[in-house]
Amino acid sequence: MVLPKRHPTDVSVRQFVADSGSVTRGLRQGQPYILTLNGEPLAQMIPIRRRRSIPRDEALDIFATAPLLDADDLRDDLDATVEQDLRDPYEGTDL
Repeated sequence: MVLPKRHPTDVSVRQFVADSGSVTRGLRQGQPYILTLNGEPLAQMIPIRRRRSIPRDEALDIFATAPLLDADDLRDDLDATVEQDLRDPYEGTDL
């Protein structure tokens, strides 16, 4: 899902200091800001876009270049690496 591009809202340094909470809420909602000092642009504040998921086609493209795994070789490697015996980690302690 692509969000529509928003136009930045000017906010003076004085306004930002006095009410940073409303700017923070706006950033969380995707609103960009231009921080101004004496009416002159000073900085851009833009929200960071955090993806919660990867589109299906993008995931398939990533996995398309992955090497093929042989299930038997993988199982053999795991068996050789991981201890197969279960034991009580507290055995022999005073707990």
